[in-house]
Amino acid sequence: MPDTPSRSAAAERIGVALCTYNGARYLQAQLDSILEQDLPVNEVVIGDDGSSDQTLQLLQAFVPRAQALGVRVEIVQHAQNLGYVHNFADALLRCQADILFLCDQDDVWHPGRVRSYVQRFQADPALLLLHSDARLVDAQGAPLGQRLLEVLKVHLAEVELERAGLAADVILQRNFVTGATCALRRQLVVGSLPVPAGWSHDEWLAIHASLCGGLDMLAEPTIDYRQHGNNQIGASRRGFLQRLRHLDLFDAQARQRTAGRLLALDALLRQRRVVVAPERFQGLHALAWRMAWSRLQLYRRADVQGRWIAHDVPRLIARLANVCLAGAGWKGLRAALAGAAAGQRTSRPA
Repeated sequence: MPDTPSRSAAAERIGVALCTYNGARYLQAQLDSILEQDLPVNEVVIGDDGSSDQTLQLLQAFVPRAQALGVRVEIVQHAQNLGYVHNFADALLRCQADILFLCDQDDVWHPGRVRSYVQRFQADPALLLLHSDARLVDAQGAPLGQRLLEVLKVHLAEVELERAGLAADVILQRNFVTGATCALRRQLVVGSLPVPAGWSHDEWLAIHASLCGGLDMLAEPTIDYRQHGNNQIGASRRGFLQRLRHLDLFDAQARQRTAGRLLALDALLRQRRVVVAPERFQGLHALAWRMAWSRLQLYRRADVQGRWIAHDVPRLIARLANVCLAGAGWKGLRAALAGAAAGQRTSRPA
């Protein structure tokens, strides 16, 4: 650990929103990696969601270590389990710094991570949210020889969409803005919360940032993303039928959640006056049109290979089925077909 790291590179205060729940097994490595950054953070706000293991003891031992380095620490013990989305939202709102890092309890930050992010924020005043790739490691922290975006089969064209303010087009299919790799300006928190039901905090924040033209990504991994238990990245290896089952298409409550999720997005886009489809399509039907149109546009790109399209098409079909069963019905299917046809003909909605 550096003896007296310099804060001179950061004119803005740096905060960390860390959420914990029975994370004692891996938490210490994450806490150490925060304090070992060559550009120190100014505050760490920790929301504990009712841990019953040794998590709180580790956090209490962390406080004097951090305070000795001039780091403000706030530990919030929730009387009831909020769930990770509301826990992160609460922690972010309690942060007082200017640039805020989201932090999971079981990962490890790479050396120099804070400095590289802060430099990007300082170089681009319009940047609101910055995320990165991640190195996958096993439960013991040994590298698995893969990166997160590699396993998720994220195409560079999708990254370009989010940078162009079109993150909604990507997130309608799947989210690859992983919260554990994110840092954001505090002003984004104020303008984006609360997170609507059905959405995760990272993808909702990413959509808001993208709509303002303030979303970007670092291509290099900046964290070790630990794979263990339920935290396994395996979606890209599912077959078509497995993906359909994973979406719970025939579960009435799941369909209701999906409908609420999509309608919340539709309301945001309307509020921002973002035109997503021809005027004759509204609500879920407009989103079905947009999903098909935007994906067909992507498939037409010369740099998008047939192998990647073959992998992606089942996901598109599954997502459209999800929208139709969530409430769009047969009109949603017709809207999707119209969107697909338009995607083959034109480069913009008309």
